[in-house]
Amino acid sequence: MIIQLLPQKHVRTSESILGLGAVVLKVLEQEQKDLDGIWSAVREQEVVRRGINGTITLDAIVLAIDFLFAIGAVQMGQDGVLSYATT
Repeated sequence: MIIQLLPQKHVRTSESILGLGAVVLKVLEQEQKDLDGIWSAVREQEVVRRGINGTITLDAIVLAIDFLFAIGAVQMGQDGVLSYATT
């Protein structure tokens, strides 16, 4: 799987860090989760299964979470649980 920040001509939105970050945010919209919970929930999402045929890797999830953390979209609690940023 090619991991790119933005979608391009030959990279689907669902395969980019930006697109995967949107899926992670949708998962966190429902409830706070730790990394394992996010990975399981994202892999179960129908859009991911149809878009990238179940080839999502933990590395891609971590990169998407890093990106979301860097732009201030998510925050981590003391117990390692991720949630939407409150500010």
